[in-house]
Amino acid sequence: MFKMTRRRLLGGTVAVAASIGTAPMRRAMAQDLPGGPDTEWRHYAADQANTRYSPLDQINADNFSDLQVAWSFKTDILGARKEYQFEPTPLLVKGRLFLTAGSRRDCVCIDAATGELLWMFRKDEGQRALNSPRQLSGHGCSYWTDGKQERILFVTIGYQLVSLDAATGIPDPAFGVNGVVDLKKDFDQEIDPETADVGLHATPLVARDTVVVGAAHTAGDVPAVRKNVKGYVRGFDVRTGKRKWIFHTIRKRANMAMTAG
Repeated sequence: MFKMTRRRLLGGTVAVAASIGTAPMRRAMAQDLPGGPDTEWRHYAADQANTRYSPLDQINADNFSDLQVAWSFKTDILGARKEYQFEPTPLLVKGRLFLTAGSRRDCVCIDAATGELLWMFRKDEGQRALNSPRQLSGHGCSYWTDGKQERILFVTIGYQLVSLDAATGIPDPAFGVNGVVDLKKDFDQEIDPETADVGLHATPLVARDTVVVGAAHTAGDVPAVRKNVKGYVRGFDVRTGKRKWIFHTIRKRANMAMTAG
């Protein structure tokens, strides 16, 4: 059943759900998906402890050979070109799959039982995205709920934090500016919004009502220039997008001089 095989979606440009090929089991799949948290995958690594573990055991060595493809979702229909390094981990929440996909890093919601596309969000960022050091679909998105509201959060290629209504895919008007926080601003450093060497392909970390976002640069051991963007870590209010705190991974020069003195 699909709830046993949600991590099969990890590898490749085609997301595949598998089920054991009997009609009773297919009916059970549809009934079980909206179930409790033991059948869901609400975080990038399963839970906030990053255990990457699920106790589900309906698929095992005895019935694995009986699995059949239930549906597939071709991610190469998203974006300007095919992506051959597909790394997102889909979230499974109340029978819905949430993930980023395609070379433009669209955020999509898919019916887990049928493979139907329920909604898609795309933010075209022009040159800002083309210059980003972290391209393509990234590692996925994050989920937050207070029991009433549900939000999907992800970082775009151009380094912007987006909050979407999980039911509709519409940006949350109460979050940032029209649902978006520009991560190249309020960063305790002046950087060019189009050319700065900073981005992120990881998922935001949601801890209670705080969204924690890091930074990544061009892959390599040494920055290209001495004044390269510093990869500070920040926490934002999940409801408003307001910055709560910032951690300077590299101390400011003034502080270093005072310490040395």
